[in-house]
Amino acid sequence: MHELVTASQARRWEQILNLFNITDIFYSREYILSALKLDPGEALLFYYIDDAGEGEIMYPFIKRKLARPGAFYYDITSPFGYGGPVFKVRKDGSKLAASFLAAFSIYSRTEKIIAEYIRFHPLLHNAELMKEGLKLLPVHDTYTFKLNYVNKDTTEDRYNGTLAEKESPYSVKKMGTVKHMFDFLVLYYSTIRRNEETDSYYFFTNDYFESLVSELGPNLHLFGIFKGNRLLAACYVLAKGEVLYHHVSANLVEEKESDAESKLMAAIAQWGADNNYSCFHLSGGQASHVSPLTAALGLETDKVEISSYDIAVRVHEPDIYKKLQPMDEVGLIKRYGNN
Repeated sequence: MHELVTASQARRWEQILNLFNITDIFYSREYILSALKLDPGEALLFYYIDDAGEGEIMYPFIKRKLARPGAFYYDITSPFGYGGPVFKVRKDGSKLAASFLAAFSIYSRTEKIIAEYIRFHPLLHNAELMKEGLKLLPVHDTYTFKLNYVNKDTTEDRYNGTLAEKESPYSVKKMGTVKHMFDFLVLYYSTIRRNEETDSYYFFTNDYFESLVSELGPNLHLFGIFKGNRLLAACYVLAKGEVLYHHVSANLVEEKESDAESKLMAAIAQWGADNNYSCFHLSGGQASHVSPLTAALGLETDKVEISSYDIAVRVHEPDIYKKLQPMDEVGLIKRYGNN
């Protein structure tokens, strides 16, 4: 059996997250509502209970209407970031996955959903149980720093505006997510325009950041690194439960300031440790900061977890899919790879 929960059912959505002991921000109703600015559609949560008692699965997604003349079809996608089905296995995980895939396929065809695009969650390792039924596309490795092993900084007033390094020209500031949004956007649009290969999807407009601020409130943070009064790099960070996620960052291109963003990441990780977060997560696009950050935090390499970020496409109506929106693997990774 299954239950379909809409975003308007806020209490029920939260109850199901609690059943699975999920505090991860990417599964929160608030985060998925903010992601509707990138993927206009309907935020839904599919709650599946296996009739044979193998277990339960919850699966939030965005249902999008396909804008084609005379065609009344839909597809679904995980929101930008991470997601995919979450398992509560009681008996056999493989059987649970197989029965869920069959049930969800029936649901999809009934609802005229021709395809689904899944961004799996590297920290939940939920792609593992789906690999027998789906073709997984590995995108890149991700890196999770275990902040439990980082010494806390108890410097008085350290977070009253400025996190300054001794004998350094740089200072890191925790900035207002609303007050300093324009400062971030100036850097962000400059960064995006420099990369000609970036898919247009990732050219986030102002209303996306406004939606993040509105929906996430205290679970969204903005940090910037300065040299004097000049902002060199900035980063929006998601924080809920035990994990601190790098979300969207921007920087100036100046060779002499090339290490500024790595110093910013180190300061954010230190803030996370000081505020009792257990992990700081970087996506594959931030791989260049891994070694400097490991050294800055004084961590051994075994305290940095490397996890694969995978995606998958599942086609429910092959003939219609081929006519409306076929996409090869290169296109899938470019569009759903969290570039």
